[in-house]
Amino acid sequence: MTASAYEEYIAISTCDLADALPRSQFMDYTIHPLWPEMPRFAGRAYTVACAEGDHLMVHKAIYEAEPGDILVIKGDPKYAVSGGNVCAIAQKNGIAGFIVDGVIRDIEEVQALAFPIHALGVCPKPGAKKVLSPERQTIAVGGVMVAHGDIIVADQDGVAVIPHAEAQNALEIAQKRHAKDAGQTIEEWEANHFAAVQKIIGELSGK
Repeated sequence: MTASAYEEYIAISTCDLADALPRSQFMDYTIHPLWPEMPRFAGRAYTVACAEGDHLMVHKAIYEAEPGDILVIKGDPKYAVSGGNVCAIAQKNGIAGFIVDGVIRDIEEVQALAFPIHALGVCPKPGAKKVLSPERQTIAVGGVMVAHGDIIVADQDGVAVIPHAEAQNALEIAQKRHAKDAGQTIEEWEANHFAAVQKIIGELSGK
């Protein structure tokens, strides 16, 4: 699939998806955008598991992932799994971005490319290229189990992982939430919110 195939997911936010997914499908806040005002991105998860101290599988994946994919990487947080040149090649090959349970380097180059990455942080020391690991396996990233082929939506509020089998249903629920919020003025929202809060308080206080 191409990047355009995920436009419907890019049009919804991770907050919209909060109505569609349990808390277990949202990554820990430590996986965060690595440069300011990073736009939302979405795509198919291409899972990459790196051995301790190694990042060979990332270098392999940037040539094998399909356009529109997002590399979801389990790395060793002591060593960078990618730098500016790797990100440039990934971008050229149509990869939509990286989600990294680990660190990268060359952040100034990455920001200049406007290549989206959510990760733990940065480190100047790269890993080695010595270990072939099993490919496209289910991995734990940011506290979420991510299977190859799941849908990723990442924005300033966090990273959502939509299981492939639930993708269409989650999208429809999120779209309804988005439309509902967009169709209300702040005054209408406040009136509905006030009434709902008062009802809850009344029920809890027995009034």
